[in-house]
Amino acid sequence: MVLKFLQDAEEQGRDYSMLPDNFDFAQLDPDFKEGTLKEIGMQASNIENIDYAIVSWLKKDLDLSATTNEGFINVPVLWQTPERSFQIKNEKDLRDDAGALKLPLISIERTTITKDPTRKGGYQAHIYSRDMNGRIGRMVLAKKIKQDKTRNFAVVAATRDRTIGKLQQYSPRVNKKIVIQTLSIPIPVYVNIDYKITIKTEYQQQMNELLTPFIARTGQINAFVMRRSGHLYEGFIEQGFAHNNNVANLNEDMRMFSTDITIKVLGYLMGEGENDDRPIVRIDENVVELTYPSESIAFPDEDDFFTL
Repeated sequence: MVLKFLQDAEEQGRDYSMLPDNFDFAQLDPDFKEGTLKEIGMQASNIENIDYAIVSWLKKDLDLSATTNEGFINVPVLWQTPERSFQIKNEKDLRDDAGALKLPLISIERTTITKDPTRKGGYQAHIYSRDMNGRIGRMVLAKKIKQDKTRNFAVVAATRDRTIGKLQQYSPRVNKKIVIQTLSIPIPVYVNIDYKITIKTEYQQQMNELLTPFIARTGQINAFVMRRSGHLYEGFIEQGFAHNNNVANLNEDMRMFSTDITIKVLGYLMGEGENDDRPIVRIDENVVELTYPSESIAFPDEDDFFTL
């Protein structure tokens, strides 16, 4: 797939030489089939990416299962339980003949987003844009010498040396006009996002089976790491697990064990999403020479100038 993108870029005359040859670091989704090299080289980190990362961690990393009357089966994970009418039509396996949800079941919901300046990640400083418009600036990821343009400046400077009354090309000298390409992206803006995971079961044994991995998977700490599209986010499981059971009631309601787990995610946003009018990845070149045009004056004693 990467080779195809490189061939397309070469045919269109675009220079993506600063991008790596191998994009395994990006951990692209297996369903990713189309896109541009800029999207592969650095995919934007947005709220949707963070949502996808925690759902993927819950589905693929934990991969929870529980004992039911049908055996030890995988427990479905729902993102913000959809409307009843939509779910009945499109996810019929989640409900029984009476229309009630089949337990056990896990749902996850994003509750709050906080931009807390006192709780930042690895990038602490704030940088303003060079355009003086009050927007955020950019951070440099990589630098590379542009060899062809640097060579042109070196050749032109060396040709100006005179030896025995003639122009000499490639005269040895120190070239200070070096053209450098800079790869930059917007600085990350850190946000704290809270997610509420709700586990609903019909039996105490099922609740014990599903709750244990949240406690024991991270060991003596409550932190874990999530990855998505080459980005890395940190998650922190809250210490308390709130139980909302109705087993003590003597009503005729369906017996249900319910536990809420809160996870705080330290994520970051890069760019302004679909409303951003600036590219995520930008390649710039430095200025090595400033020239001012000037008019020349022809004198009458210059015969070569007036000779036809």
